[in-house]
Amino acid sequence: MEKIQVGLRAAQLLFIVILTGLIGNTIASNINAASSATAAVNFSMFVIVVSWLCALLGLATALVERISPPVLALLGADSFASLFTFIAAVVLSAKLGAVNCANTQGHAASWIAYGSANDTKRCRQVQAGAVFMWFLFGTFTAAMTLGFLGFRRGGGSLRSSIPTMSQVRA
Repeated sequence: MEKIQVGLRAAQLLFIVILTGLIGNTIASNINAASSATAAVNFSMFVIVVSWLCALLGLATALVERISPPVLALLGADSFASLFTFIAAVVLSAKLGAVNCANTQGHAASWIAYGSANDTKRCRQVQAGAVFMWFLFGTFTAAMTLGFLGFRRGGGSLRSSIPTMSQVRA
């Protein structure tokens, strides 16, 4: 299962690097965007920073045996990262809507894709950011599920003085 954990953490880091570039460029090219659009993009960057911390902690825990925070701490970090990435993915998707980025006309002035010199490029960046945020949510949820299953199996049981069934010899 550790190979699966390392693979999930590597996928998380890949998605986080892509999201950092997409959302960071959206923030950098911001010119008089609506405050609600700016808040959604800034919240997404906050979620990316939290995801960086959780993914690096999880990768370090999976690769180095000496680094072993309590299982519940890692499970809690994955839970918060899953929750935040879900919220950010829903916010980006809701603010963008089902849209054809080639035609950015006919939206309200507070639409998330308005606010840069090239609205089509910004629309596509936000679309790609929403998709990768959903992918990141999936990887954090999978890591959280595997961590929970490992915890239930006895890897971090609160009753550590009681031997597991594999340790009992008849």
